[in-house]
Amino acid sequence: MNCTLTNHLVNKTTFLVGNKKNAGKTTFLNYALKQVREVVSPAFFTIGIDGESSDLIFNTPKPKVFTEADDFVVTSDLMINKSDALFEILHVFPYKTVLGRLVFAKTLRSGNIELVGSEDNKQLAEIVDYLRNEGKIKTIIIDGAASRTTQVASVKNSYFYYIIKVDQKSVNSDIDKLKVVALISKFTCFKNTDKIKSKSVFEINGALTTSKLALIPEDCEILLVNDFTKIFLDFSQVVELSKRIEINYKTPCQLISFVVILKDIAKGEFEKILKQNKLEESILYNPYEY
Repeated sequence: MNCTLTNHLVNKTTFLVGNKKNAGKTTFLNYALKQVREVVSPAFFTIGIDGESSDLIFNTPKPKVFTEADDFVVTSDLMINKSDALFEILHVFPYKTVLGRLVFAKTLRSGNIELVGSEDNKQLAEIVDYLRNEGKIKTIIIDGAASRTTQVASVKNSYFYYIIKVDQKSVNSDIDKLKVVALISKFTCFKNTDKIKSKSVFEINGALTTSKLALIPEDCEILLVNDFTKIFLDFSQVVELSKRIEINYKTPCQLISFVVILKDIAKGEFEKILKQNKLEESILYNPYEY
């Protein structure tokens, strides 16, 4: 058992987000569930449709999601009926998808399950709220949508793994992405709400983009952004901005670790690149057979 991984997941709501399609999120989900089951019965689901036998965009084979007895799953009633596992449906959500109505179920007999999840962040937050309060479930793992992190901020007190697949052709852009995520995940939550209307605090509505930098007043001391997923700047822009202004979030989210899947680049070579770029964040390398 990977005790460190298990400790990071148990009693938390954790998102698995990736830098691109086929980054390895679903494979990591299977790996993480296997570790967590030795301690607690987890609940898991996905954003949108993520458990197909082949990728809907690239038509490439996808890893199957395996569920064991005593797991808790959110998916559609159609997928429950198609599965070779056996379930007890505990709750029917008022959300319809193209693949059926979403349900909350307990696994009675192990098998493979195709995951169908919420279609927007509002539904996602409501599902997590139900699992936490009505289902009394404390360990929730969510397979996030490809190339999107906005869902992480839709759930209060959530954590996330950032899963990135690296190859020689994309290594430079991948490193830049790691640097941005590592930097913006360190900004703290703004707690002094009484000062929100103060001249020293300027709040950005929506995304912080290059075009909105000109809106920030010269005398601003604290820039208030809703959450880290709303920052759409490159690394150099974030560095320059943070040198002159303290950046705070209204909604905090915590990065647990990067999960790096090395395709055609050696670990030693990649670690040298990390050192050159002064990246010292926690990294799990190929923790499973990809």
